[in-house]
Amino acid sequence: MTDANAASPLAVARRLLQERQAEDALAVIQEIIAADQDSREAQDLLGMTLFMLKRFEESRDAFEHLTRMDPRNATPYVNLGAVLNVLKDYQGATKVLRNAIKRDKKCSSAYYNMGIAQRALKMNSMAISAYREAIRLEPEMADAYVNLGNLYIEMNNLTQAVRLLQDGVDKCPASKKLPVILEKAKQAKDGIEVDASPLGRLVDEEELQRRNIRTAPRQLDAVTRNEERESLHVLGKRIRRATRPIVELIGTDLQRQLHIIDLAAKQHDQRNEAPIAMEEMEQTLKNIDYLRGIVREAVGEIREGLQKTDPGF
Repeated sequence: MTDANAASPLAVARRLLQERQAEDALAVIQEIIAADQDSREAQDLLGMTLFMLKRFEESRDAFEHLTRMDPRNATPYVNLGAVLNVLKDYQGATKVLRNAIKRDKKCSSAYYNMGIAQRALKMNSMAISAYREAIRLEPEMADAYVNLGNLYIEMNNLTQAVRLLQDGVDKCPASKKLPVILEKAKQAKDGIEVDASPLGRLVDEEELQRRNIRTAPRQLDAVTRNEERESLHVLGKRIRRATRPIVELIGTDLQRQLHIIDLAAKQHDQRNEAPIAMEEMEQTLKNIDYLRGIVREAVGEIREGLQKTDPGF
C-alpha cells in the first residue's frame, strides 16, 4: 500500500542536499532525470549537488543545459556564473551574468557574482558598482559588504571602506567577518592619518628670493634614482591597468549598447532592449569617467616627480 503522505523524489533529494548528504542526493536526482529528462527542477538540483561535491565542470555542464531548457529564467544563468567564477573563467562569467541581469534586474546574487568576476579581471570600478547594486537590492547580504570592503581597502580608499563596513555591521549583526574587516580598515585609516601632517608649510620670502630653481636639475644619487624609477614604474602600471578597461569598455560594451539603441530606433522588435542598453551605457560612461580619474591622478604624480628633477618641466 502506497503512503499518500510519502515525500516526492524531488523533496527527498532536496532534503538530502540540505543535510549535506550530496552523494545520496545525487543518486536520487539521477533517477529522477532518467525517468523525466525534462524536469527543470531536477536539473537545477543536479547542478547544485555537483557543485557541492566540487565536481565543477559537471556542475557547469548541468547549468548550461538548464539555460537551454529554461532560457527565460535568470536563476540558471546566475548559478552558471557562480560556477564559472570558481573555474576562473571570469570573462565567461561576466557574459553569462549579463544575461541573468537582463532577465531579472533585481537579482542581487547576479550583481554579487558579477562583482567577483569583475574584481578578478581588475575592473575595480565596475566591481564596485556591481557590489553596491547587490547591497541596494539586498541590504543584509553580508558577503557583498565583505567583498566590497576588502576591495576598498585594497584600493587604499579607507574612508569609504570604514563607512561601508560600519553600515554592513549595523545591517548584518550576525556576521563574524564584518567586525574583523572593519577593525582592519580603521587601523589602516588611523595609521595613514597619523602619518599625514595637519600643518601647512610656511615660506621664508628671503630664502625664496635667494633660490634660482631653474638654474640646474636636481642631482640624484644612485639609490634615489632607483627609488624614483621604481615609483614611476608603479605609476605606469596603474595607468595601464586603468586604460585597458577604458579601451575595452569603449570598443565592446559602449559600441554594443549604441548598436542596440540604433536598432531600437529602426526596428520595433528591438525596442524592448533599448531601456536596458541605455542603463548599461550610463553605467559604462560612469566607469570610463572613474578610470579616467585614476589615469589623471597617476599622470599628475608622474609630473610632480619629474618636476623634482627638473623644476622647469
